[in-house]
Formats: sequence, structure tokens, C-alpha cells
Amino acid sequence: MHIESLGVNCFRNISSLQVEFATDVNILAGDNGSGKTNLLEAIHVLCLGRSQRGAGDQVLLKHDSEVYRLQGRLAGDAESFEVTTAYQRGGRKKLTIDGLPAKLSELYNCAGVVSSGPEDSAILAGSPSQRRAFLDIYISQLTVSYLADLSDYQRAVAQKNAALKAERDATPFDPILIELGSRIMMQRSLFIAGLAEIAGRYYEKLAGGERLQIQYRPSVGFDREDPDLASIAAVMEARLYDMQGREEAMQAAVVGPHRDDIYFAVADLPVRSHGSQGQWRSVAIALKLAVYQLFRERRGEAPILLLDEVFAELDPNRSAALIDAFGEFGQLFLTTALMPPERLKKQGRSYWVEAGMLVKDR
Repeated sequence: MHIESLGVNCFRNISSLQVEFATDVNILAGDNGSGKTNLLEAIHVLCLGRSQRGAGDQVLLKHDSEVYRLQGRLAGDAESFEVTTAYQRGGRKKLTIDGLPAKLSELYNCAGVVSSGPEDSAILAGSPSQRRAFLDIYISQLTVSYLADLSDYQRAVAQKNAALKAERDATPFDPILIELGSRIMMQRSLFIAGLAEIAGRYYEKLAGGERLQIQYRPSVGFDREDPDLASIAAVMEARLYDMQGREEAMQAAVVGPHRDDIYFAVADLPVRSHGSQGQWRSVAIALKLAVYQLFRERRGEAPILLLDEVFAELDPNRSAALIDAFGEFGQLFLTTALMPPERLKKQGRSYWVEAGMLVKDR
């Protein structure tokens, strides 16, 4: 998968921009605040309908503008698509594929994107909800049913919470929570099992041999070495029964995948409390490179890779190791406030970004 062309109108600090990209390395260089990250964000919103930085659509609108519009040609191994994402202030976002209205799930099936940037530190140091968001955005691109299950599950949790707050019997919601929740936890367990092995290899390369550990920590205990839906459902049902009194006291659902977490450790020490900035950044990059490889294996084609200021907190050795890894990838977009290494410039096309415009193609 790659982007052939991109049109941006009234998005962040970008008034109007039209560009054709190289199919391999695209380097977006420029001063801080020039709009490099905004351009990556436009690609992410075009392909997945949401910002990698978690920004709402109102924030994405250019100042004093009422509508933003993104349009691009995405090409896969067998076919290409014309995709548009548009939003009007106070309204709803509209997605189209080849001119026809599309659902978010359809967009996920057409485009694959993996993004790594400074915001990834929240995966390691932020709240469990941010780690769950990391799981959800990527599993949704890999498993067709996951996004629908997640949406239905979140709706059922909200309804159960409303019943608990109203001091009504909330147990009728439990069967649907068990059915959907066990499927969600099964997918998360399988995803992290594959991710941990690949990310560990990448981290060793970036960190000169340090060992990375990644563990899925579901809110209900089940056999993560050999998970199956029936056993997960049985454990969740028993846990819901045990916690019924506590849920009624707290007036909130406390059992299920909405309480899951992920544990990260480097050299047997928790990254969240013991990791340096360089380790956080290296772990985050290793995670996203591993996701990229899972995409290639499970979807049969390479996703688009967005790397925002990945060299900012890496020492020279880790930076060199990362450059070596670029040869393994298809189309990638890399932002930098410095002139990129000559090795990278030779692999693709470089652009100079200034005040939301591409003013040079180097």
C-alpha cells in the first residue's frame, strides 16, 4: 500500500497543498512549527479517519475555516482507490471511497497505516486507556470484526453503567459483555503475543542488545499461552459474578477489556518507572516497527509508515540502527528538523516544509 498523491485544504496550518509522493522514502524537512507533523497527520486522517495525536476534528480545522478536506489516491498491489475525508465545523465527518459514502470500517480495510511520533511516549508512561487505544487502532486494521465488536462492547458498558448509576439490575447486560469482551480479549492476546516477539528483536537492534518484555495484562485472568474463547468467557462470567457487589457499590462496570493494560520492561525493569527518554523512544519505535511487520504478514502487503521526528531523542548508535532498518520497508514518511543523512536522501525524495507549504523538492 502507498499514497500516490495527496490534496489538503484548510487542515491545521495548511491552506492548500497538492503533492505526489515517492513510493519509497519521503523526507519532510523543515523548522519546528513549519507543518511537517501536520502533513503526517493529514495522511493519517485521510487513511484512518482520525488523528494519530488524538486531536478532535474541530482542532484540525485551519483557523477561521469552516471545512477541511483531504483527498488522496491510495494504491495497493492489485487496485487503487480515491479516498476523501471531509469535516464541516459543527457537523459530522464524511468519508468516501471512489466517490461513494464509506464507513470507517471500510476505510480500515482499504488503507493500512502505522505511525510513530513523540505522542507514543504516552503508550509507555500514560494511562491504561492510552495503551488500550494503541491496541484498538491497530487490531481494528488487522481484524475486520474487531472494530464492530469494540463499538458494540463500549455501548453495552455505557448502558450497564447507566443502569448501575440508576440503581437498577445491571446483570442483563452481562451476557453480551461476556460474548463481546471475550472476543476482544482473545484478539488482544493474539496480537500482543505476535507483537512481543518482533518488537523484542527490533529493540535489541536499536538498543545494542538490551532485552524488551511485553505482557498483556487483561482485567480477568486466563491462559495467555493458549487462549480460547470458551475459557475466556467462563473466566469473565465468574469474575463478573464475584465483582457484582463491588460494581453496585462503585456504580460502574469494573470487569472486562475496558480495564485491560499492557506491561513493558527493559532489562527486567518497568519502562514506565525506570526507563530513560532514549529507552522510551526506542521501545515506542520498536513497537511500531513490529506492528508494521505484523501488517505485512497478516494483510499480505506493507502499510504506510509515518515516522515523526524519530531521531530527536536517539543517540548516534540507535539512529544508525534505525536507518539500517529502513531498507526493510515500503513507503515511509519521515519528518526531521535537521537535514537528513545522505544515506536516506539517496533512497527517495526530500521536501522542504515552510509555513504549511512544500517550497522545495530536493
